Amino acid sequence: MQAKSDAQLLREYAVEKSEPAFEEVVHRHADLVYSAALRQVGSPDLAGEIAQRVFIDLARKARSLAGSLREDASLAGWLHRATRYAALTLLREERRRHARERHAMQEFHSAAETSPDWASVSPLLDEAISALDEQERDALLWRFFKKQDFRAVGAALGVSDDTAQKRVARSLEKLRTSLQRRGVTTTTTALSAALASHAVQAAPAGLASAWITASLASMTAEGGVALTLLKLMSMTKLQLGLGAIVVGGLAATVAVQYQTENEIRGENQALRLQVAALADDNASLSNRLQQVGARSPLADDQLRELLRLRGEVGMLRDKTNLVGNLQKQNRRLSEQMSSLMANLAKLKNDSLEPLDPSSEAAKFVAHRSAIVNAAKIIGTAFRIYSNDNGHFPPSFAEIHNELADETNFSGGIPLDTFEMVNVGKVNDTFPQGAAVVERTPRQSPLGGWERVYLLGDGSVQTAHSPDGNFDAWEQSNYVNVFSTSGQ
Repeated sequence: MQAKSDAQLLREYAVEKSEPAFEEVVHRHADLVYSAALRQVGSPDLAGEIAQRVFIDLARKARSLAGSLREDASLAGWLHRATRYAALTLLREERRRHARERHAMQEFHSAAETSPDWASVSPLLDEAISALDEQERDALLWRFFKKQDFRAVGAALGVSDDTAQKRVARSLEKLRTSLQRRGVTTTTTALSAALASHAVQAAPAGLASAWITASLASMTAEGGVALTLLKLMSMTKLQLGLGAIVVGGLAATVAVQYQTENEIRGENQALRLQVAALADDNASLSNRLQQVGARSPLADDQLRELLRLRGEVGMLRDKTNLVGNLQKQNRRLSEQMSSLMANLAKLKNDSLEPLDPSSEAAKFVAHRSAIVNAAKIIGTAFRIYSNDNGHFPPSFAEIHNELADETNFSGGIPLDTFEMVNVGKVNDTFPQGAAVVERTPRQSPLGGWERVYLLGDGSVQTAHSPDGNFDAWEQSNYVNVFSTSGQ
């Protein structure tokens, strides 16, 4: 029986939610993705993290991607590009600094017309492959990274054996020229031998299963947010008393806080599992740094190793600091949840009559929840667009595909309910800056005004004002962004 193509398996997962189909795609390409990530970051742990992000992104985009592929198409090219983007996002600044250092050192050595030093080729290889056009890149990936003969390469690309051989040779020559511009001199024969020997390393046992679980779990988790809010709204309408109309607004706040706390707790738990390993790695790296630093004078290879170790120590320190910040935020949210739940219980106990679902207060709370849900969907589209393009979208029109043609959200909320602010300023550098704001504030039947904000980190906040003026609130919460908006 002929094996199904990548496109057919991805379509089965997107349409029928077939997890075995998605698992087969991951197993087929786990080595390719892991090897590409490992070459770029130089760390098995970081390579595993990048691979997991790539397969999570594949699961999220399965429906739109499956619709654009040929029936017999392969995902090798798409996965290689996605791995490249993920690695650049994670290590952009470090890679630029290391590239300058490598280039400066390589100028002191003359390159020989022999098999290239893989340690010199490996950090530059994926950047050079990304510069090829799609047909050339696919030919190289199938020949050297999937280890197929020319007949299999031709079948995958829809060309004859001879055409496949010529395309691979042409791609090798362009790759050699690109590497030469980056300071690595070799021949196409030597480069071909180096790729055949070193291009693919087997992903560690068990990681493919972990990537599959994390990717499928991420899709399940996203579908549960709206259901949790709807259940809370139903409980509020049926059980709260007339004397506690304010409970509607409080319950929505509780739901947002509860969801945020659960997300942070999940991240906190995952990071705690890594703390012990990070501490061991940190100690090991420190010992290696001392050993390297004790040698004088440093050789070129020792200096490169020292610079790489310093970068890894910096990243380990950042992760350790992130754990501490998450723990503090977790404790603060726990205190806020305790206070909110106490107030909610008090108001519920004071109630005498059931809340009328048709009342203005109940309608206002339901409308607010629908707006918050719509803002969260827009936030998810922003993150997907940012992962693909390296920056936030300049307009809503740019996230048409990410929104899956959804111009009206549940609850009858149209897209023009919102407007984008701080375009080009709010991104990963300003994660707490406002990216999208509710166009028109809403007046509560209990008095005061509300307005929903989508922040750069994907969270949604509801601001309150007694008179409908939110200038003071915006300035106090987003001073770093708003103070530069007029420049």
